Amino acid sequence: MQPLPRSAGDDAMKCTPYDQEKATQPWTRLSELFEDQTDLLRQTLFLQGYDFSSNIYVVEDDGLTVIDPGNDYTAFLQFFDLGFDPEKVKQVWITHGHFDHAMGVLELAKYKAIREKGTMEAILHEAGPEELKKNLEELGLPVRLIQGGETLSTGRFQLEAIHTPGHTADGICLYHRDSGVLFSGDAVLPHGLSAPDKHAGGRLDHLLFSLRRLLDLPVSHLLPGHGWPVKDLGKRVIEASYEEMIKHMIGAEGEVSCEVAARHLIAKGLLVEALYCADKTLRFQPQDAQALRIKVMCLNDMGRFDESLAAVSELEALAASCQEADPVFLRTARGYALMGLERYDEALDAFDALLRENPALQDVQMYKAMALYLSGRQEEALDIEVFQKEFVGRFKEEILKKAQAQKESTQSPSR
Repeated sequence: MQPLPRSAGDDAMKCTPYDQEKATQPWTRLSELFEDQTDLLRQTLFLQGYDFSSNIYVVEDDGLTVIDPGNDYTAFLQFFDLGFDPEKVKQVWITHGHFDHAMGVLELAKYKAIREKGTMEAILHEAGPEELKKNLEELGLPVRLIQGGETLSTGRFQLEAIHTPGHTADGICLYHRDSGVLFSGDAVLPHGLSAPDKHAGGRLDHLLFSLRRLLDLPVSHLLPGHGWPVKDLGKRVIEASYEEMIKHMIGAEGEVSCEVAARHLIAKGLLVEALYCADKTLRFQPQDAQALRIKVMCLNDMGRFDESLAAVSELEALAASCQEADPVFLRTARGYALMGLERYDEALDAFDALLRENPALQDVQMYKAMALYLSGRQEEALDIEVFQKEFVGRFKEEILKKAQAQKESTQSPSR
């Protein structure tokens, strides 16, 4: 099966310096950098960050919108020396509260035109650092706290704020759907993964779910918090980060087959990731029976029964030509998918055919009983011993729970 890419090892999970020396690249329009005259790129200026400061982006539209003000007081000295007016800074969007991304907002507040006017709005996630919020409020600057899901506007350009916790609890990405541009903060970086900062609410599983969410977006250009902006290949960078995260979730080092990865992921209940591994294999090896089998299992467990039936048909066609697939698995999977689609008679036909050949298949007996029960034939379902035991066991468990709850309520002191 197609292997996941070679892991960068544990170092990929560490926040390492991006450049050992301060960046010397001056403020640059992204349209010049990318040689792309898309409106948003033409209106966005970029300054590369270094050790103690993130990349800084400024969108010139209805006033100036700063995306991650960084942590470098010289950055805005250079910027305003280009002829931009501090009074035009209307918004500062902060992708997360780490000092290398956020402290520049306090530098901006030192400019007389900004401080006296007091209208520069800082926008950050509600889970951002309390100290940062307090500092901004003490400076008399308006602060807007968001949750993710909001649309932020620079004027002409509308960007979606996407909550992407994992590196920190308050991480957000900003996505311009019309151009496929993603300001990714530290959620996605071109050189590897950002380590979760536990002190800021970072969690590895949250980062996985955030990458999963970003994977669904048609991203073209990636504008990260560190490292060089990525032209056209933003989607591939997100995929590489997602696959690296999968390997960390299963503790894999070096190359690992998608089949091995998928089985570990299924055991952890990460069906979306297991399905991703199977689909990746099938992109390169459409006739891989093991990948198709994993795909069927995942789709059934995820309740995507129409897709499961299509995958079962593919596997059946493959089995007819090379006899690699397990016929019991195939017919059970088909029956289960049909049951999920409420096509109970067809499901029962599949289960009955299997049980005529091998009456001892307890899983199939259970599925048959479930199909009978769901179709309204409860008495017939309870005639099947394995289902009766399961049904009675669960019923007994519920009775005991209710009795215990009633006992506790009668023993509790009255108020």
